[in-house]
Amino acid sequence: MTIKALTVLLELRGINSKESCYYVAFTYANWTDDRPRFVVNMTFSNQTGIGSVTTINEEIASPVSRILILQHSAREKPRTIYNASTKLCDLQTVFNSVPLFKPAKDNMLKQSNYTLSCPLIKGTYAMNNMRVSPKNPLLSLLYQRKHTFSVKGGLYEELPRGRRLRPLSTYFMAGKVVKKSCGANE
Repeated sequence: MTIKALTVLLELRGINSKESCYYVAFTYANWTDDRPRFVVNMTFSNQTGIGSVTTINEEIASPVSRILILQHSAREKPRTIYNASTKLCDLQTVFNSVPLFKPAKDNMLKQSNYTLSCPLIKGTYAMNNMRVSPKNPLLSLLYQRKHTFSVKGGLYEELPRGRRLRPLSTYFMAGKVVKKSCGANE
């Protein structure tokens, strides 16, 4: 193997010193909840970490999760990166089947006592200062120098008749992904 080929191989694997890391900078965030049944309190630290305490005061028989990730440009229509709606108990399978989301899901479950079960039982669930790894491939996908992104979603309750959904908690976050060399902020 030539030195040039070895250098290219190492760069592709991210082993050289020019490796890039990606960081999220939130510019806007809001959420709603269905109090007193479902109470969510979110916190944002240093614009990069998210924490939350969720109190569920009544069992939710059929919870459904929705998420929509869009990439925005001043010159083009928003581009859909991901759009899914699934029962909470199936969410782990969905995230495990999408390699870009598996590390974020694993990280969330390690840093919290949240559950992905149906029914969703009464209790208090906490997530402290969750951060996405700056080497997560999803962030590199969202990174575009002059683009922003938005994440919209929520947790809903599927009602028995008519397959209608009632919101338990909804959220909207907007921000930008910033690219820096690794080691600067790790």
